[in-house]
Amino acid sequence: PRISISLDATEAARKIFHVRMQIPATPGTLTLYYPKWIPGEHGPTGPIEDLAGLKFFFNGQPLKWRRDLQDGWTFHVEVPAKATSIDATLDFISPAGQEGIYTGGHSATEKMAVLSWNTMLLYPAGYTSDDLVYEPTVKLPAGWRFSTSLPIASQSGSEVKFKPVSLTMLVDGPVLTGQYMKMVPLSEGDLPVELDVAADSAAALDAPPEIWQEYKNLVVQDGLLFGAHHYRDYHFLFSLSDHVAHFGLEHHESNDSRVDERGLVDPRKRLLDAGLLSHEYVHSWNGKYRRPADLTTPDYEKPMQTDLLWIYEGLTSYLGDVL
Repeated sequence: PRISISLDATEAARKIFHVRMQIPATPGTLTLYYPKWIPGEHGPTGPIEDLAGLKFFFNGQPLKWRRDLQDGWTFHVEVPAKATSIDATLDFISPAGQEGIYTGGHSATEKMAVLSWNTMLLYPAGYTSDDLVYEPTVKLPAGWRFSTSLPIASQSGSEVKFKPVSLTMLVDGPVLTGQYMKMVPLSEGDLPVELDVAADSAAALDAPPEIWQEYKNLVVQDGLLFGAHHYRDYHFLFSLSDHVAHFGLEHHESNDSRVDERGLVDPRKRLLDAGLLSHEYVHSWNGKYRRPADLTTPDYEKPMQTDLLWIYEGLTSYLGDVL
């Protein structure tokens, strides 16, 4: 099934995101899931409490639906006769402040935002996340730049259309966007790596030149450690803000890492957070390219089992600190 999803992020500064989806369907009851078990978060942390404005339509007419009585991340929609698809609209209300857990935490300020697709979509039951193909489009605030590992099909002004990807890779491809951004190439050739930094101020991006060289060295050393690369390209998506949740979350071809606004320009803060980007980069090999079988679930509804999590996280912590 191919599902179109249009994300309107033009109100990111207000922490409100609007989504419209077109989902293939057949007459009867259509069961839809909101992502619950999020890779890298190791728990049922999908922020269902921040989902709002959920509506379903066919030919412009509203459809009856209800939330599952036993699972709050599940919805049942009554699809009428002759329907081959339905439209869904929803809003995601990003929390304000700094606290929160991973992608359900505070992710937007007046100057920047991290768009995590798992917080802003539904998917039909009966398929693996690899089976489902999404056609994503995002509209950004005027003048904001962006970075992501998702392949871009076209861009017109502030609207970006991405190439079709599996649900797996969509959830694995967050978008970092902001008014103040700096893109620093860390390697060249067939496997480019970038450090893409968004901040709440231009001054926060003014790190000493040797800092960028140190991150270039990290990419070289990681290549020597593992001896091979498995990604098409890689993006360090680095957020500098005192008003977002602070953490690191791994992805196959990127990572979502967040520290204080002065995290690059303050030598003490740089030292305290020195292991963050190296840790998340190691995860691209250990945790994404290779993953414990019980954490390799077919979708985001099936519970993950944390067998070998001490290898997934513990070994990564060790190697990240070494690097």
